[in-house]
Amino acid sequence: MASKLAALPAQSEPSLGYAFSDLLRLLRRDFHSRASGLGLTPALARLLFHVHRAPGSRQTDLAARLEVTPVTLGRMIDRLVNRGYVTRDQDAVDRRAVRVYVAPRGEPLVARMAQIAEGTKARALEGIGPRQRRTLYALLARVAENLGGEAQSWTR
Repeated sequence: MASKLAALPAQSEPSLGYAFSDLLRLLRRDFHSRASGLGLTPALARLLFHVHRAPGSRQTDLAARLEVTPVTLGRMIDRLVNRGYVTRDQDAVDRRAVRVYVAPRGEPLVARMAQIAEGTKARALEGIGPRQRRTLYALLARVAENLGGEAQSWTR
């Protein structure tokens, strides 16, 4: 008996989603292998980077950015607070809102993570010249814009 499902169309080019997913997996793997001595889980390292890039972010905004529940994010922040890497402060206008900042003790850790990230970036872009890199970032920004996203946070 023949299947009622339509045959998938043959792809004329590779899957964009799979390509990005594989690249992200490889980038994260390289970063985390270099950062293994820092004592942070990949999720905590990612959160610390986001807090550093957007100091004073609300917990709800960080949860949305990291695509985790607010409860999960709260627990992650608790772990970073307990280690002295971040602080929480009440929002001056909205007392229900909590803002998160990198603590002085966390700054050297963020600086070390940035060095490690630069090493991963250098490895990933090895053999790709400055002009090709500009083109790559411009094309990635266009893909983000086409999907309704903002590229500014990673093109700076």
